[in-house]
Amino acid sequence: MARYLALTCEALARSIYSLSAETSHIVTTRLFRQGLHSRPKGLRAILQEEIDGVEEGSYDAILIVYGMCGTSTVGLTAQHTPLVMPRAHDCITLYLGSRERYNEEFDRHPGTYWYSVDYMERTEPGASVALGAAGIEDTEAQYEAYVNKFGKETADMLIEEMRKWSQHYTRAAFIKTGLGNSEPYEQMARDKADKEGWVFERLEGNRRLLANLMSGKWSEDEFLVVPPGHIIKQDHRDDRLIKAVAVGEEQ
Repeated sequence: MARYLALTCEALARSIYSLSAETSHIVTTRLFRQGLHSRPKGLRAILQEEIDGVEEGSYDAILIVYGMCGTSTVGLTAQHTPLVMPRAHDCITLYLGSRERYNEEFDRHPGTYWYSVDYMERTEPGASVALGAAGIEDTEAQYEAYVNKFGKETADMLIEEMRKWSQHYTRAAFIKTGLGNSEPYEQMARDKADKEGWVFERLEGNRRLLANLMSGKWSEDEFLVVPPGHIIKQDHRDDRLIKAVAVGEEQ
């Protein structure tokens, strides 16, 4: 039996709590507010502070339950406890269960708004309720927030740009995880699709990747294990996305 510390986003709360209860290992979970990935340096600093605050010997590994999320997790450094992170672009990969399925969906329908119960139920007022679509959701509420913050002229300009951007989207996809009451949230996604004239699809989620992370089944193809004294860097050589490099040898 191992002891893990899981650092994760609120957008995965239900899945992580459920899997923590199912695994034979002892998992301590710390949730961080969703939307922090929109400021990668800020999220990276928060996660690194949590890692640095772990006392040596407290855990066998620290699970970084995020994707790259832009570059939010690139640059994290293991101190005395190994870090383990899925090789994923973002949480959509974690919802779908593999990079292969993520790539298939992206190739099939790149202009997609992604929805899930976890993300939608924890959305703050004025924020996007769609995964991967921060800042381009319900323009009425967003417009009021912009007017209050920037004034009407700037708000009008921002909303116009948002509308141009949203024209590239043609599908609303609701990922069903089987956790929580999904019906009202699925209906919200359907309503958005109807309003915008998009295709709506409900996709079955797959927790396989998350389950393997929480249970210690870390295949090299799907997970990166970062030894103490190493840092997470992007890997542009293949589709594994990330690699561990010894501190001081980053170049």
